[in-house]
Amino acid sequence: MRQFLADYPYVTLFAVIALGSLLGMVRFGPVRLGPAGVLFAGLAVGAVDARIGPAEPAALSVVGLAFYVYTVGLESGPAFFREIRTQLPVMLGSIVALAVTALAVGWGGHALFHIGGPYLAGGYAGIGTTTPGLAAAQASSKDPTQPAVGYAIGYPLAIIVTILFLAALARRGPWPARRDLGDGLPSRLTTSTVVVRHDADAATVPGVAEGRLLLSEYRPVGGPPRVALRLRQLAPGDEVVLVGGAEAVRAGVGALGEPAAENLLNDRNHVDYRRVLVTNPALAGRTVAALDLGGRFGALASRLRRGDDDLLAHDDLVVQLDDRIRVVAPPDRAEEVARYLGDTEAKVSEVSAVSLGLGLCLGFLLGIPSVTIGSTKLALGTAAGPLLMGMVLGRLQRTGPLVWTLPTRANLTLRQIGLLLFLAIVGLTSGYAFRVNAFSLFGLKLLLVLLVGALLSYSLLLLAARLLGQSRERGMGLLAGYVGNPALTSYANAQVRDSRINTGYSTLFALAIIVKIVCIQLVVGL
Repeated sequence: MRQFLADYPYVTLFAVIALGSLLGMVRFGPVRLGPAGVLFAGLAVGAVDARIGPAEPAALSVVGLAFYVYTVGLESGPAFFREIRTQLPVMLGSIVALAVTALAVGWGGHALFHIGGPYLAGGYAGIGTTTPGLAAAQASSKDPTQPAVGYAIGYPLAIIVTILFLAALARRGPWPARRDLGDGLPSRLTTSTVVVRHDADAATVPGVAEGRLLLSEYRPVGGPPRVALRLRQLAPGDEVVLVGGAEAVRAGVGALGEPAAENLLNDRNHVDYRRVLVTNPALAGRTVAALDLGGRFGALASRLRRGDDDLLAHDDLVVQLDDRIRVVAPPDRAEEVARYLGDTEAKVSEVSAVSLGLGLCLGFLLGIPSVTIGSTKLALGTAAGPLLMGMVLGRLQRTGPLVWTLPTRANLTLRQIGLLLFLAIVGLTSGYAFRVNAFSLFGLKLLLVLLVGALLSYSLLLLAARLLGQSRERGMGLLAGYVGNPALTSYANAQVRDSRINTGYSTLFALAIIVKIVCIQLVVGL
């Protein structure tokens, strides 16, 4: 069997991906390993014989990693640049926390236990669950198996410790948050038909001007329902449909009158509504207002479904390919709206080879320049270069006719394939070294260093969030993004329902990866 696994490396590679993916589905307490199951399956198979692994592991792993980090950058870039103005103090606090942790892990492990820099760098990447960080550590090390050993020890430790932190925060209850009273973004949208009881200006209804509430359909007294376009004055007896978060809708109902006996949306004779898939590349990167659904078709967008998120379609919301827009329109114009937006299922997984190839090329070029500090050469490399370029291009959305963003499903597919390929190769090529080093006194020493580093790192981040006036809910999201594992975000959302968890995650996720990559290269040089 050993000889077979060594002689047919690509059979072995994809068998590991399949077995590891099955392992990733197994629930361990509140979480699953997810794609990391492939890493541990690769370590187990690679431990059998040092000869096991693909013939060209470096090239394959770079391609896999590039797909992963570039697609992550495309998705996280808009949120990062949107949050940078309001969350800059927290971002700076996270950078300090990561630098202090790198110093503690690097200096402490080297000075106290004489552990080599590559092992410590991989372990630091592990307690940050950063796959690009592992790649940076391997690229900077003479022996790439050493960082993988540290990563495999640190990764499960990070998941366990972070879950304990999140569980403690959930049980503790809210803490004072002088600078984070809420972002007004609902975690779930709802609708309600209200009967107006007094004269009112639609533009002054609480939440409308702030983009937290939207009026989608309207029926004047004695008239038929119509799309609520250019709606201004409301009179007693009018009925109007409100769309928004539960609190915003309640406030709107209270300001206008009282809930109607019947939902106006049930009458579809004069106004129709449907979900329409955005596949027209000419519309990607445009705002909802720029779609001009009202001027073109007498219609409006009320909601936008992106992945698992249901967003209120306010005028400034930027549209992406593969979004599903809930359109409110006259019945005889609904088909025209669908054709305009695209609504072609066959296009949702299409990838523009021009934008993808050019974006990755620019990302690799960005990773080439280096700076030498002492004996250590620092560079963004093949991990941070494509990531940073993806963030910038994701923020731009498009340049003229060139659309940088990918349809959501295509993005997730490329990301998953790239990550699985990279982790499988790392596991296979490092499994034998992991078997030799992890289950020994050396492994216990490294585990102790990483445990102290994880406790220090996560505590510093939460302390910074608390001192900077952030809420407990945002602090939970910040911690999940700081560690960098989406499974932790899912766990946090299961404990506390608040949109600030997801925005906190987006704030630090990409930034933390870049900072970790820089710190990791310094630790390797010890």
